[in-house]
Amino acid sequence: MANPKLCFPNWTLPTSIVTPTVTGPGWIDLQNLHGEVLSEMARYPGTDLPGTRFVIDLGTLRNVSVLAIPFHNAGLFDKARIRFCTDAALTDAVIDTDWQEFFGVIYPYGTLDPTRVEWIDGRMTAEDAAGYMIPWVYVAPVAGIGRYLDVQLDWRSNPAGYVDIGQIVASPAITSVYNISYGANPPFYVDPSTKTRAKGGPQFADQQRSYRTTSMLFEWLSEDELYGNFYEMVRRYGTTKPLFYIYDSDAPAAIRQKQSFMCTVSSVGPPTATNFNINSLPVAVEEAF
Repeated sequence: MANPKLCFPNWTLPTSIVTPTVTGPGWIDLQNLHGEVLSEMARYPGTDLPGTRFVIDLGTLRNVSVLAIPFHNAGLFDKARIRFCTDAALTDAVIDTDWQEFFGVIYPYGTLDPTRVEWIDGRMTAEDAAGYMIPWVYVAPVAGIGRYLDVQLDWRSNPAGYVDIGQIVASPAITSVYNISYGANPPFYVDPSTKTRAKGGPQFADQQRSYRTTSMLFEWLSEDELYGNFYEMVRRYGTTKPLFYIYDSDAPAAIRQKQSFMCTVSSVGPPTATNFNINSLPVAVEEAF
């Protein structure tokens, strides 16, 4: 079954001891990159490559296996690269994502009717991509230990003429030794809109924004996994603090992006001891923005 990752903790957010810093000449409101209001973004009033680059100093050495940019105004051909380095000179990169598009192949081969224009290359049209904040996600094959995030953005084809970027995710991510059990609910949209019908017959709708939800069961957790990872996540983040979620880190990129989003934990536990040193834990999450 799927191999999910709950991106806790996010090292770009301040703790009671360490406060990350962000530097980037020309940027406006860079403090929003480590704020907790997800709708707030930093802006660079241009698209030149040297200017759109910025650096996040995590404040101390951190372990990272997942990098993500969930919030942005990226267009169809915009891309990003993040280098995770050990030194302030940014010469020793332990993780280098290389340049990766926000909107690559979105429709895997065989999923579309041949009469669709997107069938040719599997990419969205500019019309469909407009306003769609599909997350930029990178899962490292091996976790790295470093301190500095060198964030490079290529927005030169963006018609807006400026860059908007929200909270950056840099996390070791919680995952389990054994994948989640079959019977999980893959991420899918829930529409909270309501409809009413007038006495005369016409139907009226209170249209609201849809959001994704998913639920899963971790059935083979040792006590070390349960209390070393999930317990600490619930203790520190509870059900209100957002974190980034990846449903299946092994899925093809086209699918993984659609199954990844910033979320809050809507319910967790209680754990059940099913055998000696084996515990099961139900977890459900819902999209936060």
